[in-house]
Amino acid sequence: MNILMFLIGTIIFTIFITGHIWEEKEHKKKEEEYLKRLARYYERYDIQRMKNPKRKKGSQSRMKNYKWKNQKL
Repeated sequence: MNILMFLIGTIIFTIFITGHIWEEKEHKKKEEEYLKRLARYYERYDIQRMKNPKRKKGSQSRMKNYKWKNQKL
């Protein structure tokens, strides 16, 4: 009886481990496929960020406040 229980437990454990390994492989395949599709997305759609042109040569995008040290709280 003990040997029979041991064999049944071994079979169940083997099925469990096999299923777990199979699921991990399938997950890895799907993840690789997703990353390939994602890479192809950026190749298809060349997304470039367009910056606003400067108002004049050497200008900064916003005014600097140099008087903040002299302000009283």
